[in-house]
Amino acid sequence: MASTLSTKEAEPPTGGVLGVFAHPDDETITAGGLLAAAARVGLPTTVVVGTRGERGQVIPLDLVHLDGDPVGLAHQRTRELARACAALGVRSHYFLDEVRGLAARRPARFTDSGMVWVRPGVAGPLPDAGPDALSTVPVEVVARLLAARLRVERPQVVITEDPRGGYGHPDHVHVHQVTMRAVELAHEASEVDDPDDPLAGLEPWRVPVVVWVVAREDRYRESLQWLTDKLTHAPQFGTRGDVLATLPPTTEMPPFVFPPEKVDAVVDYAAVLPAVISALRAHRSQLQDVQHEEVALPSQPARGWFAVANGLLLPLLASTGLHLVPGFDRVDDLYVAPVHHSVTEKLPVLERYSLAGTFGLARLDVRDRLADTRGIERLAAFLGVKIVP
Repeated sequence: MASTLSTKEAEPPTGGVLGVFAHPDDETITAGGLLAAAARVGLPTTVVVGTRGERGQVIPLDLVHLDGDPVGLAHQRTRELARACAALGVRSHYFLDEVRGLAARRPARFTDSGMVWVRPGVAGPLPDAGPDALSTVPVEVVARLLAARLRVERPQVVITEDPRGGYGHPDHVHVHQVTMRAVELAHEASEVDDPDDPLAGLEPWRVPVVVWVVAREDRYRESLQWLTDKLTHAPQFGTRGDVLATLPPTTEMPPFVFPPEKVDAVVDYAAVLPAVISALRAHRSQLQDVQHEEVALPSQPARGWFAVANGLLLPLLASTGLHLVPGFDRVDDLYVAPVHHSVTEKLPVLERYSLAGTFGLARLDVRDRLADTRGIERLAAFLGVKIVP
């Protein structure tokens, strides 16, 4: 369970991966494969979420009573987040408003800003987001909270969405801006005198690598064509009996789909796809018709499909694109921390790694994982994924 966090708590640095997202389910839809792969090779993984998704649409009939009940839906989605993170192997998760500090400058709780659909696959802001909505809280305020956690946890890789928030939701856009400002603030060495400032007393930390999770356009259009062909022969129906439809492969793509020249690498996480599927199914209030299908060609990007609340059917991918942020692309600085021997220190060396892995304490030896790797290959080795040609 997530718990209230103080930036003054003495916590060991993760040295691992930290993902920042807007709502419960975004961690899985956006970066579930990366998080599961990183956890699988022993990296500590942390998920930070901006809101509890109070204004999300509710899909299943047995949860329809949560429509219009922001408190009840927040509780439901918080539980779903915990289950999804457990399925992915994520070490810890928490909400941004649980970080203490700046009490006079922000609401006690950050709430879902809501959205409206502008066109299929692309959202825009609601006119009545509300005073507690995340998107209305100044970027500088929220970024200081996140920056404090970056200083405490000291991750080597931070994952978030592209500048237009994946599909345009105002909270997604805000979380992107907050994350980018937070990695800057975490590195700044200025003195902090305000005792209510979460950065007070914390040593600066420069995050080596910041990654935007994107899709490469050619591969995503190929996936949409595959899904369109599937639907022609086998229509899909939602939980409430509605016909599910996908985006035409020739349509204008959502913002998270990048042209190939802006994608630094496409990485495969097929080995952890079962964990991703379990995590998607954990978010049952928001997602439906999660299906996995064996494909004839391993090079085929799509491995199934799932649908969101408005009935839009999306391809389930076994790969994702990575865009390295200039200035935070020091991939050659990545390292695997030494194995922690608090449980295994009395064992023979050859037994330490296998048993430590059972306890979730071990990283694979740096000589095995990162030896002789540089550039994007080093990042892939660090995250436990494979680069797709």
